[in-house]
Amino acid sequence: MTRPIRALTASISFLAFAALAVPPAAAAATLAKPALVTSVGQASDIVVVKALLNTQLKMDLAVNPLAQPADLAGMKTLIVVVGSSAKGLGAAGLDMPKEIARAQALLAAAREQKIAVLVLHTGGEARRGKTSNDLIDIVVPQADQVIVVASGNKDKVFNTLAAKRNAPVAEVEKLAGVGAAVKAAFGM
Repeated sequence: MTRPIRALTASISFLAFAALAVPPAAAAATLAKPALVTSVGQASDIVVVKALLNTQLKMDLAVNPLAQPADLAGMKTLIVVVGSSAKGLGAAGLDMPKEIARAQALLAAAREQKIAVLVLHTGGEARRGKTSNDLIDIVVPQADQVIVVASGNKDKVFNTLAAKRNAPVAEVEKLAGVGAAVKAAFGM
């Protein structure tokens, strides 16, 4: 192999390794703990996120699927897992108008208290029905950062809505990538 080709190959290998070493949300501002994880839409995605972040990654985050503004006391970050489930809403004793009102009050309280908001959409394309989209339209424009499984963002709606606050959007290929992106957003 000639010297220029060897140098080019080494450069490409280094760039490929560097791209793998930088988690998707690394460019985003660092979030801080303590943090509260909640659901907007009451989909089962929050159970998976809780297991991923607290059980697997040991991030020790507070989790309350039905969080209210008072639950933000002492928090520095609010993590909103957005995705709608009629069954989940019913089990929580909520309907869409009540869930929308809760989400709006929670986000307004976070803004008022200068609490960073990270929005997660982990359900992919399957969790992008009309009710989820209605909630996404409310939540994402209030985000400081967004992490989304790529199949749920084929239409780039998360980018369009997040642009209203210049919030970075990190796409991950699969749910497993969400953990690394969240850890990166927290500077871990």
